[in-house]
Amino acid sequence: MPETMVPGSRADGVGGLARLAWALLRVGAVAFGGLGSTLALIERELVGRRRALAREDVTEALTYTKLLPGSTVVQVVAYLGWRLGGWPGSAVATVCFLLPSAAIMLALGYGYSHLADLAGVAAARRGILAAVVGLLLLTLHRLAAPVLSNLWARVLALAAFLVVGLVGVSAVLAVVVAGALGVVAARGR
Repeated sequence: MPETMVPGSRADGVGGLARLAWALLRVGAVAFGGLGSTLALIERELVGRRRALAREDVTEALTYTKLLPGSTVVQVVAYLGWRLGGWPGSAVATVCFLLPSAAIMLALGYGYSHLADLAGVAAARRGILAAVVGLLLLTLHRLAAPVLSNLWARVLALAAFLVVGLVGVSAVLAVVVAGALGVVAARGR
């Protein structure tokens, strides 16, 4: 049976914060590979397993934080922690998310610096990279499905992809322009 937290609540005392801490310690301990794979883990833990949030909450967090400078995934964790437990939830979620991954990265970095020249290590690295790409594609599909539900949204997504990827326009500018075009389109209806 999933362990639940009440979405949007101000953490129900230490128990709520403790469950939030444990959830983010678990995610932080295995969150390698960047934004996409980490979002998949966060979604599995907080949406699927604990039923603390809806998938739309994760998409909303990504939308809000993508425009900010700094690490998007840490900002997503902080925002989702805030949604679940206010400012204490945000602080607990962020610290608990960062601690295990920092410790594991230090240990792996030390080991890799001593074993990088071994053929098996290079082969394992290539396999890990392929798996991470697969996780990124899965997460992209899960996040895109509800957002790209109409032709206008698909056109905006494709346009942003092309102007950022091929033309080199700033991602922030593309998102701001897409938002403005969304407002204009909504007024025209």
